[in-house]
Amino acid sequence: MFACVYLLRPADEARAALTRLAQEFSPRYELLRADLVAIDVRGLERLLGAPSVIGAELARDAGGRGLSVHVALAPAYTAATVLALARSGVTVVDAATQAAALAPLPIGILERLEEHVPMVSVVKRWGVRTLGELAALPTADLTARLGRGAAAWQAVARGDDTRPLVPALPEERFDGTLELDWPIEGLEPLSFVLTRLLEPLSTRLERRDRGAAVLHVVLRLGPPAGRGDTYARRLELPTPMRDVRTLRTLALLDLESHPPPAPIESVTVAIDPTPGRVLQHTLFTRAHPTPEQLSTLLARLGALMGQDRIGAAATVDSYRPGVFAMKPFATDPPSPGGKAPGFRLRSSFGGQVGATSRSSAPFSSSPQSPASGLEMHSALRRCRQPVPARVVAEHDRPVRVTTDRRGYAGGSVLHAAGPWRTSGAWWAGEAGRAGRAGREPRLRDLPVPPFRPVPPILPYWNRDEWDVSLSDGGVYRIFRDRDADAWFIDGIFD
Repeated sequence: MFACVYLLRPADEARAALTRLAQEFSPRYELLRADLVAIDVRGLERLLGAPSVIGAELARDAGGRGLSVHVALAPAYTAATVLALARSGVTVVDAATQAAALAPLPIGILERLEEHVPMVSVVKRWGVRTLGELAALPTADLTARLGRGAAAWQAVARGDDTRPLVPALPEERFDGTLELDWPIEGLEPLSFVLTRLLEPLSTRLERRDRGAAVLHVVLRLGPPAGRGDTYARRLELPTPMRDVRTLRTLALLDLESHPPPAPIESVTVAIDPTPGRVLQHTLFTRAHPTPEQLSTLLARLGALMGQDRIGAAATVDSYRPGVFAMKPFATDPPSPGGKAPGFRLRSSFGGQVGATSRSSAPFSSSPQSPASGLEMHSALRRCRQPVPARVVAEHDRPVRVTTDRRGYAGGSVLHAAGPWRTSGAWWAGEAGRAGRAGREPRLRDLPVPPFRPVPPILPYWNRDEWDVSLSDGGVYRIFRDRDADAWFIDGIFD
């Protein structure tokens, strides 16, 4: 037996009261809509009595909460839902009278179950006016004309459940708090506290087939920070995990990079759960490192080098030369039939490997290998920082290129292609130009160390690029900074 309660005037407070009403009568209930709830009342006969008494108790309890409701009880929750929408007061039917109670109801009641039911207008044109007439139609012919959805709505007209009741489960919290007898300082004693808190949470996650998506660590601090002050850290995990050792290590590494400013008096750990990870290993490929191992490695590198100095290079939608962005590494292995996440490869100089036709073949459009006949392309190894060069130009064309940088011999220009003029960020105005005028962007003038993986982004650029072949056998890409009136080597063609 199922009971359905329909709320006539749904408001925010009334909806919450309707949910509490269902919780008090049975733990098995489903909130079909904000104003409609179905309750499994099997077993309440021993406590309250007959179904009519159960319906009266539901109506009386709802009235005591200030709710105006319709109540219906039937062997199928679908039939109880339709009757609660159609009839006021308390309606009780059994298996023998359920079909007879639904038959005279107007077919428009289906539109109150779900808005925009196109089938209702169609069957009305056929002359069907009640649920009983819809239930009497041949199911095969109805489905052939209106599709599979018509069979589901015909089952509603007959009072048959098309799916089981899905009980609403209370939101389960995965958290724990430990009050310390005396304040602690340092990560070593904190690791024992975190282990004690994470072990029961990991067990609960395993029983629910869940994994941790976000780990929250909240520390209540003592003097001198002020008693009662809290220090919170939030770790977004790259993949669902519940290994105690891994979670503890990640939390400790994060606190090592961001230490609390005062001794710790209380520790709270909370986990945002997510469905567990399912892995299917293959027989013919090498096993990948586990996400727990990769996450721990990246956390250690982040604590050692800084979070902004590790990651994968990603392209940026910009014409600025040599610009790229950093994004976190993906720790999930690729699916057995899928491909690994693709990143643009970069050379040891930080330049892109393989590019456009101009960069791959500066002087020949489609060179071929005489032995194999395969088409071959050269690649540009871009310097992470442009190399200052001395260029002799005649009639605005470079004729000789030299530099003091080791590894670049230089020589006379045998062939030259260009110039290609590029500029951008002109909207930065005079402020962007003033920072560069009259000086060369040499490596020692840059605001970041040379080992920093994120390149310095100058606010404005304006340059002429050339591809030159020199007498030393090298092919270079050079450019002239028009604002600074200086020449630089941008890369080498292999």
